[in-house]
Amino acid sequence: MSGRLVTEGFRAMGCDCAVAVTAGPGEARRAARALAAGRREVAACERTLSRFLPDSDLARVNRGAGSWVEVDARMARATRAALAARRATGGRFDPTILPALEAAGYDRSFERISERPARTADGWRPGGRVEAEAGRVRVEEGLAIDLGGIAKGWSAERALEAMREAWPSMRGGLVDLGGDLALWGLTPERGPWRVAIADPRTPGATLGTLCVDGGGVATSGRDRRRFGPGRSLHHLIDPATGVPAIGGPLAVTVVAPQAHRAEAFATLLALGGLAAAEAVVAEHADIAAVFVPDAGEPVVLGDPRIEWPAEALTAAVAR
Repeated sequence: MSGRLVTEGFRAMGCDCAVAVTAGPGEARRAARALAAGRREVAACERTLSRFLPDSDLARVNRGAGSWVEVDARMARATRAALAARRATGGRFDPTILPALEAAGYDRSFERISERPARTADGWRPGGRVEAEAGRVRVEEGLAIDLGGIAKGWSAERALEAMREAWPSMRGGLVDLGGDLALWGLTPERGPWRVAIADPRTPGATLGTLCVDGGGVATSGRDRRRFGPGRSLHHLIDPATGVPAIGGPLAVTVVAPQAHRAEAFATLLALGGLAAAEAVVAEHADIAAVFVPDAGEPVVLGDPRIEWPAEALTAAVAR
């Protein structure tokens, strides 16, 4: 059956987002129902997981630090995903970095950040105690959590689930939350999903195209979310220091079986150099990455399928 990709764009979580499904002739109403379900789920996740909404579950958990707080199932599940990511990355992804992130200047939604200088978070330490059970979450007294990018990856997965629930015979779909992608099923061409890898050095240009059968894709790096005096700061806090990371790639794109896992490992690889990234990918066979340094050619880690522009074929270095 021939088909087309039916797409809706919208704003959520402070970024440009999109939901899309593969639909054939006569399936417009079913496609619309699935897209609406995906958008509703994204909105529900944002109401629950945003640190910028004072009535969100995450904000209530932080205000109630030291005590169990009753929460929506989304908050409990997303928190467990963040804790699993902390374990998988050896603490380099840490949901308790919120005090350090706010001290650095990322203390409000990105479009409203001021130009004040960064400061250190007094008394903050990584690895604080966080617990999540069915219907409730507790953070250690004096701490606060930010699910950050992993919330986008997790929400993209949940939105894709909602789309499939709304249209059980759906053949394929995707959710893109500001570059955090969850992908499943068949494209209209019945081939892989094609995801452009942005060139961080040339706005609007691409390095190549990832060919992905499903799962998740996420990008992180120092080229995005810059703020502070002269835009000298960025949002990637190194838990080892409590301040924005120094060094690391300009950007890194990760492919993984789940969108939230791709986001966690994109954060991890964005905090260190190439040798550390190579070691991480060698240890975790289910992820692959494209590592873009400040200078020099992009480096492919693992075994992603990539279509390179002809002029870039000799520049790509496979590892």
